[in-house]
Amino acid sequence: MLHQTILPPGVHQISAERYHADPCPEPSLSSTLAKTMLAQSPLHAWTACPRLNPAWEPKNSKAFDIGRAAHEVILGAGGGYEAIPADLLSSDGAARSKEARAFIDDCRSRGVTPLKAAEVDQIHAMREVARRKLAAMQIDLDPARSEMIAIAQMDQVWCRAMLDNVPLPVRDPIYDFKTCENASPDACQKAVLNYGYDVQAEHYRQVWRAATGEDRTFRFIFQEKTAPFEVCVIELGEDSLFMARKKIARARDMWRICLRDGHWPGYPLGVHRIDLPAWAHDRWLERESAEADHKRRTGKDVIEAAARWQSPEQFQGAAE
Repeated sequence: MLHQTILPPGVHQISAERYHADPCPEPSLSSTLAKTMLAQSPLHAWTACPRLNPAWEPKNSKAFDIGRAAHEVILGAGGGYEAIPADLLSSDGAARSKEARAFIDDCRSRGVTPLKAAEVDQIHAMREVARRKLAAMQIDLDPARSEMIAIAQMDQVWCRAMLDNVPLPVRDPIYDFKTCENASPDACQKAVLNYGYDVQAEHYRQVWRAATGEDRTFRFIFQEKTAPFEVCVIELGEDSLFMARKKIARARDMWRICLRDGHWPGYPLGVHRIDLPAWAHDRWLERESAEADHKRRTGKDVIEAAARWQSPEQFQGAAE
């Protein structure tokens, strides 16, 4: 278990390691735990909580390295990153040698993100694009205001949040930076829905307000991890935030009850009967209708036509 330091309500700047160890007076609700509890079960949240699960261990994954390092170069806060020496890599660029693994393990033990040289170039390119795009939108991410920790008690529940950037002017929004494969507005909308970012946004807003008295808006900065490294800034609409308030209030209530009773249930027992959504049925009915129409017009099943189109004779005729 990570070293635990108890902090009072308010705003703090501490290391990510100390934050993730949970510095609140009692096991606290983070946005990640809230999303986990709402999307899965209280048992899953208990398993992911460092103050409740004795077997909890921090996760270090190669999949997170680019995002973590990109946060570092764009927000100006973090544990740093180092390039793996080229002579430690195998001929195909893999870090599989004993020396390479030792270098990586040493980096992680110091809270440093190990990257290959090409990945360092990648995050530097991301930084240049992000700086240019954000400057054009008059968004200033002051490194001194990055990774701000807010702690507050709401509805008898201790809550915490690590906010990527909170500009000093109170009129400015809270910003959260996320890397992604596709930063188009439609893709960002899907990411918000799939990953519960609406819950995160409202949790962060409410914890910050409870800790400081400041009622701020919240915006996501999405950036693609591959060229052209495009950036999209997203703010949730009022309807989405209204629903997010209902979700996070429910998460706090669940956390309070489970912590009080010392009981963290998983999925309900029994056989769960489910139905697919209407759009899935509609998709099949559309296919069925199209195939029936083809048979009415040609007198043949569509599979017979497909077999004819794919026959060697058809390809030979096309080649001639």
